[in-house]
Amino acid sequence: MKRNNIRAVLLAATATAVLVLPQAVCAQQIDTSKPIIVRQSEPKPKRVKFTGYVQHMNNAQITVRSKDNELAIRTFTYSPEVRERIQEVLDLGGFQYGDKVTIEYEAGKDVALKIKGKMSPSR
Repeated sequence: MKRNNIRAVLLAATATAVLVLPQAVCAQQIDTSKPIIVRQSEPKPKRVKFTGYVQHMNNAQITVRSKDNELAIRTFTYSPEVRERIQEVLDLGGFQYGDKVTIEYEAGKDVALKIKGKMSPSR
């Protein structure tokens, strides 16, 4: 009978130590006084180039037919930086139908960030 009582006491002491000791150790290691700041960095948007021939151009947008696929036609609006440059180009006559241009834009958007091309001579 004594042996069973001793085992019961040791089992109870071990169970108490297992339940209480980790909480005391964990409470000392975790500092909850300061918030954890996680910095989330957003990936840079990928820039894509579209090369083709001008179908129509005005001071608000440019429509271009793809050089590789004649059925692919895209219309781009201008970013504020490009809008200033385009106004200068329009004052000189602008891009005419069939002029080859390369437009740089962000993937998934239709806003021209850069337009390169050679204007045809004024008519």
